[in-house]
Amino acid sequence: MRGWERGILTQFDYALFLGALILALLGALGIYNASPDSGDYSFFLRHLLWISVGVGVCLFVMSLDYHFLADHAFLFYASSTVLLIGILFFGTEINGSRSWLTFGGLSFQPSELAKLTVILLLAQYLGQLNENYLEGRHFLILASITLFPMILITIQGDLGTALMFLPILMGMVVVAGVKKQLLAGVLVVSLCVAPVSWFFLQDYQKQRILVTFDPGLDPQGIGYQSRQSQIAIGSGGLFGKGLGQGLQSQLGFVPEIHTDFIFAILAEEIGFVGSILILMLYLFILMRLIHIAETARDRVGILISTGVASLIFFHVAINVGMTLGIVPPIGIPLPLLSYGGSATVTVFAALGLALNVYQRRFVYF
Repeated sequence: MRGWERGILTQFDYALFLGALILALLGALGIYNASPDSGDYSFFLRHLLWISVGVGVCLFVMSLDYHFLADHAFLFYASSTVLLIGILFFGTEINGSRSWLTFGGLSFQPSELAKLTVILLLAQYLGQLNENYLEGRHFLILASITLFPMILITIQGDLGTALMFLPILMGMVVVAGVKKQLLAGVLVVSLCVAPVSWFFLQDYQKQRILVTFDPGLDPQGIGYQSRQSQIAIGSGGLFGKGLGQGLQSQLGFVPEIHTDFIFAILAEEIGFVGSILILMLYLFILMRLIHIAETARDRVGILISTGVASLIFFHVAINVGMTLGIVPPIGIPLPLLSYGGSATVTVFAALGLALNVYQRRFVYF
């Protein structure tokens, strides 16, 4: 084995990997405690299976040179786009969203895979630019790359997932380099166009936004999830009611508690102190991702790490905001903690990309 290969094998970010694994196991614990009285542990067992698959995918992605992945980014992007188009004809509708492909007893959400392919293609495109600052024509290309899967996912009825592509784009653009005047112009245009989108929203989507600003508007309907989630978090107090002792989760008052509102379970059981520790663990992972970006060998590595950090940060921010009732419930899972095979494997794969960049930071190309 050559010296640089031995170096790659020894340069492993154990802190990032273990931090992610601890979060995933905490999520499994929350899912386990969600319904012990029923004796149905299928969610828990399946989540453990997806964690195992996710770890395997993470290590596999890490073993491939990220330059190889970036060089073939358009192929991956095109493949995920074909899957998104296929969903429109052969997809399965779950929870009002036609965004799933079903094979036997397994369901797969291509929109999660699309997040990774967009990160790779944006990094590949931005990485080959020689300019210090992006120009208008670059924005048009970047916007096209990002908006195409967003439109397909929105047509599927999953607006929340579609919106998560925008933070990825903005995070990578800012790091790639953009003049303040151009960035301000883009933001102003976006703010001017945003109100128009109101007329394209479904009635239930409009109601979710209105209920966020006026919780008493429909407390037993659209606002029920957020209201019960806030009750669960508040009832946990400082140190929580103990593992498996949360009344809101045990009695089933919080809908979608395994997925979108997993944070409410844990907050009720481990309290404010435990919740802060979970958020600190996310902060630690984000700091590791920033460190990986800072120490990356090249521009592509920097941008990949930035895309992964943006993906995780905004998912955490939106999901926690949903549970606190300050963000409309738009179906965004909490990375690694929420139940869901596609989301869990995708986050582990994204972390595999970051670990890939970290391992090769001393390798010359």
